[in-house]
Amino acid sequence: MNEPEIPDEVPRGKTFQITARMVRRCMPGEVRGLVLGLLLLLVASGATLLQPWPVKIVIDSVIGKITPPALVQWFTALFQNSDSAGHSGIALLTLLCVGLLLIELIMGACHVFSSYVLNSVALRMVFKLRCALFDHVQRQSLAFHDAKAVGDSLYRITWDSYCIQAIFSEGLMPALTSGLTLLGIAVVMLKLDWHVTAAALAVAVPLIILVRRFDRPMTEQSLRVHEYESDVSTRVQETLVGIRAVQAFGREQFESDRFRSQASASLLASLRLTVLQTASQAIVGLVLAAGTAAVIWFSARGVLLGRLTAGDLVLLVAYVAMIFKPLETLAYTAAAVQNAAAGAHRVLTVLDSQPDVTDAPNAKNLSGRARGEIIFDSVSFGYQANQPVLRELSLTIAPGSTIALVGTSGAGKTTLASLIPRFYDPLKGGIKFDGCDLRDLTLKSLREQIALVTQDPILFCASIRENIAYGRPGATQEEIEAAARAAGAHEFIERLPEKYDARVAERGLTLSSGQRQRLAIARAFLKDAPVLILDEPTSALDAETEERLVQTLEKLMKGRTTIIIAHRLSTVRCADRIVVLQNGRIAESGPHAELLARDGLYARLHQLQFGEPPTATAEAAL
Repeated sequence: MNEPEIPDEVPRGKTFQITARMVRRCMPGEVRGLVLGLLLLLVASGATLLQPWPVKIVIDSVIGKITPPALVQWFTALFQNSDSAGHSGIALLTLLCVGLLLIELIMGACHVFSSYVLNSVALRMVFKLRCALFDHVQRQSLAFHDAKAVGDSLYRITWDSYCIQAIFSEGLMPALTSGLTLLGIAVVMLKLDWHVTAAALAVAVPLIILVRRFDRPMTEQSLRVHEYESDVSTRVQETLVGIRAVQAFGREQFESDRFRSQASASLLASLRLTVLQTASQAIVGLVLAAGTAAVIWFSARGVLLGRLTAGDLVLLVAYVAMIFKPLETLAYTAAAVQNAAAGAHRVLTVLDSQPDVTDAPNAKNLSGRARGEIIFDSVSFGYQANQPVLRELSLTIAPGSTIALVGTSGAGKTTLASLIPRFYDPLKGGIKFDGCDLRDLTLKSLREQIALVTQDPILFCASIRENIAYGRPGATQEEIEAAARAAGAHEFIERLPEKYDARVAERGLTLSSGQRQRLAIARAFLKDAPVLILDEPTSALDAETEERLVQTLEKLMKGRTTIIIAHRLSTVRCADRIVVLQNGRIAESGPHAELLARDGLYARLHQLQFGEPPTATAEAAL
């Protein structure tokens, strides 16, 4: 079957739509924090507008002879006593300096608190987005994970999820603050002199053109950086997971060279992005410098013509510095949003992908303990189009019976077993479980009836107790120990310093193969499911350990519908029926002795492994 390819290219002109979708997705529950942060930013913007006014009044009314504004006169009179009546200039100067400090204090406090509030909101959004990504990825069908590298999914969850923080902290919030400041300054400047205001705002036109010119290249390059970083993450993950093979074959230098190659590609992509960003910033700086020169020229001309005061000149120049800062911020914000949109697109493509295997709208729960009857009816399946693995296969597995699946590599043994818990759905035909089509049952209730023991036991970085109870978290200590005893694991666990509280290293590497397998079998014992799938559970073990584990597995299989997948035919002799697969079809089936007597494919496989003539072996079996 084919998992739909997830496109990682940001659609042309879709930066705004992608950003808006991400914001809408993360917004619920954060409105109050955003409103509080915006109110604080609004106060800070207002204080910013007042910042240059004390200096203007000092120049015009303390040094010069222009009457100060009425409000300033009232405050001056309020704090001036009769003894200082002759020193009104000093009182006014003192008041203006105190006012300047208060304005800075208000600005600073509002910026600190708004930064805390808005960053808290952004980080909570990152948390929610990460959780949503993790939940969505682990619920994807195995076809999704077959097609995607683990490192790529890891990078999207751990790093691309920060796109929402970048959108708010480096995009929307600075843009909103700059927009409010820009609007306020433009209104005040228009009242002072429209010529100067027009010269200042004229800069916005080339800035917009520049932003649009650099939009697409920076978005595309940013996406390349994300992809290369994902490749680097995948390379590190694969190398560390396979570190034993790397060291055993002396391939450290080879892996280092491969890592350097991918890391250098990421470095070059990042450098190209940096060149684009710095080039856009340099051009923006040049445009702003031209705007500043024009404003100074018009302002000074206004003073020479008597249209403006010296204080107005200082105020306008200060506002020009302020108005160009928001314009510059808006230009840089566009680059930040484009970069974040690349990560947001990678996140949304995962969240938009739907699993192949889902519950039907009217799916029902299996009630009670299943009998364990499984019927394959003309089942066909393939991982890739036009490459079938199973072909029109029909098979009935009776409740409580043991079926062994054997055959050469690629015959379809593991694939057949993987269809039972609905890791995949057949392309044709159907599978019934206790008379119900698998697709009519909920995945949760179906999988609760199945225990799985694989060739490479999956253990987690947790205590031995937690690993055994993974399929039944509410189990008591007595039940866990009973399962461990049944699996022959209790003795080695008791020899550990921390016993059942001992931590299992990643992938259980501090335990032997036999110990890991016994923990997996103990997990199956504890789950006590009516259906048991054993996928080559002893293939990685030595003969002595295998013999002991086979005895343990026979206890586990008793009273359960069991499907054994095996290359080692010594482990399938106890099966009620052996099903031999060849090219996705059943070549033959029957008990061990009967198949040997037929002198067919099973007999040939048996002879290849044991070197005994089929006839002699069949007579010995009988």
